[in-house]
Amino acid sequence: MRDSEERTLRNRAGGALSAARQQEILSLISRGEILAVNALAERFGVSQETVRRDIRALEEAGLLQRVHGGAMPTGTVDLAARRPVQERLGLGREAKLAAAQAALPLFRDGMNVFLGGSSTMLFLAEALARRPLSLTVTTNMVDIATALAGNSTCEVSLLGGILKPATHTLTGVETIRALERRVFDLALCGASAFDPVHGILGPSAWHAEIGDTLGRQARRLAYVIDASKFGRSDAHVVRPITGLHAIATDKEPDAACRSACDAAGIDLLIAAADATDTAAEGGKPA
Repeated sequence: MRDSEERTLRNRAGGALSAARQQEILSLISRGEILAVNALAERFGVSQETVRRDIRALEEAGLLQRVHGGAMPTGTVDLAARRPVQERLGLGREAKLAAAQAALPLFRDGMNVFLGGSSTMLFLAEALARRPLSLTVTTNMVDIATALAGNSTCEVSLLGGILKPATHTLTGVETIRALERRVFDLALCGASAFDPVHGILGPSAWHAEIGDTLGRQARRLAYVIDASKFGRSDAHVVRPITGLHAIATDKEPDAACRSACDAAGIDLLIAAADATDTAAEGGKPA
């Protein structure tokens, strides 16, 4: 048999095996579970890279969502987190306002703080703008800098970088280098997901890089998320559960997430029942 014919037969056999693996992956993931690459590789008797290729192919077909170390059903990702910030401001507004209110006790006069860019963090910045706190604030979101500009007790720095039109945030190497030249008493960010095993998750490697940098440069690192983010998943680990100091949220999380936070020593700051009304007082509508 000629070499070319042998290669053709091998490719056909490989394609059939790949199709069979992918079909079984879809069957497993249809149960609503998150699948780990290493477990799938052991199950099929192939390399982890082979499984990753299968998962990439299925993701490109829109049949699943890749996450750190595996794959999950598309429905477990918070797709709203991918929308432009102006749209996200109107989604879950009351929950975000309450979560922002819950974060206020973290601030003290004279602090040097970093505020990451997100719709929830913008609500927090607007709440801070109404308080007579003397703060040095660094941010990578244009809207946050603008919201705090009218507060004479805050000194505001806007980091450099490449402006992303959808999020109004500055990103890239210049942003990271600027962060590395600063040390913060407190850094706060929003997030698209919290997983009880992996911690804070986000949609891109950029979010993970920001999380790593703030983990080194901030004495305390907190995330401000509404309760819908608990138990969700996403593609990248932004900050492992052992690298968090506090989470501010609007409601008590589910039992698994609460237990994980308690075990890791994370301070859970939960909004009071009237937090939304309090946060809205004197505030401008989003």
